[in-house]
Amino acid sequence: MITVNVNNTAHTFKSPYSLQDLLIKLAISEKGIAVAVNNQIISKSNWKQHELAEGENILIIRATQGG
Repeated sequence: MITVNVNNTAHTFKSPYSLQDLLIKLAISEKGIAVAVNNQIISKSNWKQHELAEGENILIIRATQGG
């Protein structure tokens, strides 16, 4: 089992997950978001390859319109 923190909330999984798997599991749309793992931005093209490790901190930022 691994535990990762997503936007300061702990999530535990039975098996290793890729970053993309995590977004699917948490029902987070991939449109208009940026993802950082341990303060490093991960490009969308690498989400499927980036396997999460125990204790990683994931920050998901959603773009919003404003004025």
